[in-house]
Amino acid sequence: MTKKELMQLYYLNREIMNDTEELVELKIKQRSGKPWNKDSERMIKERERELVSKIRNCTQLKDRIDKFINNIEDSLTRQIFYYRYVKCMPWRQVAYMTGAYCSEDCVRKIADRYLGKCEKN
Repeated sequence: MTKKELMQLYYLNREIMNDTEELVELKIKQRSGKPWNKDSERMIKERERELVSKIRNCTQLKDRIDKFINNIEDSLTRQIFYYRYVKCMPWRQVAYMTGAYCSEDCVRKIADRYLGKCEKN
């Protein structure tokens, strides 16, 4: 697992959130009685299909990341990866949530060192 793969979960979740908001706005517009046509309905159906596909990809990626994190033996390191890459917290909040009396630089370095070891193996 690479840092890039771990960050993809964050970006995919953001995409899903934005796409969902757009879809809701389209459906509100459709129900508001404004002029509507077959192209608009087709656009909504296409957006729904795209959203379902992204959600499916996100679920698969999250499953892979969960397996990776669950295989980390050290509890602190496991928590750091969980808060950072699953919960998408900033490093400062990760440091606070772990309660490890570490700075944000400390938890970031723990994660980077662990990923460095994984890449060597």
